[in-house]
Amino acid sequence: MRSEKKPWSPLLCDELIEEILSRLPVKPLIQFKCVCKGWNSLMSDPYFIKLHLSKSAAKDDLEHLQLMKNVCLRSIPEIHMESCDVSSLFHSLQIETFLFNFANMPGYHLVGSCNGLHCGVSEIPEGYRVCFWNKATRVISKESPTLSFSPGIGRRTMFGFGYDPSSDKYKVVAIALTMLSLDVSQKTEMKVYSAGDSSWRNLKGFPVLWTLPKVGGVYLSGTLNWVVIKGKETIHSEIVIISVVLEKETCRSLFLPDDFCFVDTNQF
Repeated sequence: MRSEKKPWSPLLCDELIEEILSRLPVKPLIQFKCVCKGWNSLMSDPYFIKLHLSKSAAKDDLEHLQLMKNVCLRSIPEIHMESCDVSSLFHSLQIETFLFNFANMPGYHLVGSCNGLHCGVSEIPEGYRVCFWNKATRVISKESPTLSFSPGIGRRTMFGFGYDPSSDKYKVVAIALTMLSLDVSQKTEMKVYSAGDSSWRNLKGFPVLWTLPKVGGVYLSGTLNWVVIKGKETIHSEIVIISVVLEKETCRSLFLPDDFCFVDTNQF
């Protein structure tokens, strides 16, 4: 896994150091990258990143609560992120604030977060682009290839962001409901992008929709989910959950209980 043969420490074996470091919070880990080249290489290794993530996820206590909001200041979109220990909500509240400036990315906004990685979407004349931001390391990925949909006179687009454990990739799913003409002719398209790929892929089998929610897709156990209205919107419209399985890149409809009470968020 590591190319260096020289031990990192004359007192502790490399395996023990790796185990100790994998149990530390992210903030001191970033500081410890400056200790030596070996530690820096270790903490950038995909194996160590997965190990640290698995140990963090296995903890019983919730460590952090993050609140994000998009702020437009002098026509430059900014994101204010506030992070705090959940336990401090009941005692002495201590909030750490981060600011991420999208000065060179007009129309940029966050659409989701998963395993500490945040996904943002930038709207450009040709369509959309996405990139990923690691808050802990302050590293921003390269922008994705341009996402485009069928031309029309109006469009509603929603995004979802999640992790596919089978391929060990983070994926973005985009759903577009395009009005093709004034006679209310509409077309539904769904596309997916895997971080690091060179193109977007079409997803088939997505049902015709007439209403998309304002919120993004909710990630759960390798799936992205939306509550939508299926078919033409009437008082008898069918409300379903559209669930996209990231591993197979397929979608399915999940029907809600008969007594389920749905609140239309588009009214607020």
